Amino acid sequence: MKVYTFANVKGGVSKSTSASHLSMALARRGKTLGVDHDPQADMSDVFFPDESPEFFDQANTFTVIRSESTLKEAIKSKYGVDLLLSALELEDFQYYVGKDVSLVTRLNEVLRKSEYDFVVIDTPGSGSSEMLSALLATDAVIIPVNPSKWAVRTIKKVFRKINEACNFPGSHLTSVSILPTIWGKSGRSEQIFDQLQQIPQLLKFLQSTEIGFEKVPVPIILPPIPQSSTIRDRTEFGEPLKEGTEGWLAYDLLADLIIEKTGAVITNK
Repeated sequence: MKVYTFANVKGGVSKSTSASHLSMALARRGKTLGVDHDPQADMSDVFFPDESPEFFDQANTFTVIRSESTLKEAIKSKYGVDLLLSALELEDFQYYVGKDVSLVTRLNEVLRKSEYDFVVIDTPGSGSSEMLSALLATDAVIIPVNPSKWAVRTIKKVFRKINEACNFPGSHLTSVSILPTIWGKSGRSEQIFDQLQQIPQLLKFLQSTEIGFEKVPVPIILPPIPQSSTIRDRTEFGEPLKEGTEGWLAYDLLADLIIEKTGAVITNK
């Protein structure tokens, strides 16, 4: 099993969209679980846009972490993906971690006992306890970035969270990738993409000059996910991408690349 976590402290970078469509692409290759670890429940809404809040309250990521329900009891399935959904109560996660710090590693314990080939975790757009919980459960981090002037600066902040997770005993985190998303063909996009290519060198510089980056794996720069009204509209309406379209092909390639880069072994074809 390989666990992939989408993480960025900045919102609006297509994090939940990418987590959702990558989950569907991976499900075409092996048994896949999507985990929504964000109180905003955007990934949950992609798969179940028309369900009432009560549908998410029954059993979810928060109830599983608190041992109020089992993973099996909480699973919902759609588009070939098993889903562990979020709920608004996940906003209280940081409060409960303050009372019982062992909860921050609970997701890792649950996932490592499961029998999935792939797990994809969506996290909040902040450096919260939910993000740390996901990073402690993951093998690989995927940092989605859009063509924004803040792209490089936000990556640096995520690196610090990754380093924090890597310092925990038993960390599985060995891979970091940067995924350009909502990527157009403007000169600005090209300029920022060139900046992203320098991120491995920036990390080496940070490791030699600052504290808090020493255990961050050297990042891989992935091919961009294109800016696409089809991706946006299909995601908004909770529909999978149509096979053969530009967006479908981009996420299909992403699935193949991360399987290769992380050495994932598929046992549940």
